[in-house]
Amino acid sequence: MDIAVITYAGLPRMNPLDAPLVPALRALGLDARPVIWDDPSVDWSRVRAAVVRNAWDSHLRREEFLAWADRVGSVTRLFNPADVLRWNTHKGYLKTLEARGLPLTPTVWVPPGGTLDVAATARERGWDAVVLKPAVAAGGLKVFIVRREQWDDASAKVAELAKEGDVMVQPYLRAFETEGERSYIFFNGVFSHAVRRPPTLTTAPRGFAEPHGFTPDNAAEQQLAHEVMEASGGARLLYARVDVATDNEGRTRLQEVEVTEPCLFLPMDAGAAERMAKAVVARL
Repeated sequence: MDIAVITYAGLPRMNPLDAPLVPALRALGLDARPVIWDDPSVDWSRVRAAVVRNAWDSHLRREEFLAWADRVGSVTRLFNPADVLRWNTHKGYLKTLEARGLPLTPTVWVPPGGTLDVAATARERGWDAVVLKPAVAAGGLKVFIVRREQWDDASAKVAELAKEGDVMVQPYLRAFETEGERSYIFFNGVFSHAVRRPPTLTTAPRGFAEPHGFTPDNAAEQQLAHEVMEASGGARLLYARVDVATDNEGRTRLQEVEVTEPCLFLPMDAGAAERMAKAVVARL
């Protein structure tokens, strides 16, 4: 096999928004197949390269997934590399990017076993609503929007989450409801396409229902996406998705950099799957 396109048991044929990569690779003459990351029958030394795509249980089994990445990366090319996956699967990487001057949504970090007076913190910072989320998470799992009338229960929720690891407390950005989140997608450090996404939480109102491609027209936001990309590894990364949103003062803020298993919305831009396939070939 030339390319193992990595997925998990819950999506053996991959997510439809990422699956076009397989036929695009085949069109370039490569033997590409979806492969479940923890399939014990796979001999990874016989694979030319493995590309992590839909390993969407990695946050539930982080240490097992990272151990797998170390093993696979030692016998074949793994994209993105194992050290990148370790860095990116805990949202503490955002502290590093913030320290480099990139504008992150303000975050209060609660350590494992810690507590926080959410009401006092929100009043001090002028937050009308907050978001609570684990530092190891994906897909909105265990992420909560807590509004002013619920603050009495929020501290207990933080303590509950902190039993399992680090917790992030951030202001809820109202622009999610109207503008959504903007995702800038890069292959080998080169911008490919952009997608506007509604909130992932069903408890958040939505100004639009589904993700859709758009042509970026905000030069400052585009520049921020490129700066984040460079600070996160640049051309070393086969794929990256930089997520930004508008804060409650109207400024663009970095939300996350997804370089582990982000949905890349390939069908939403003509040529995106082909561009990614060519980016893979350039690594071989």
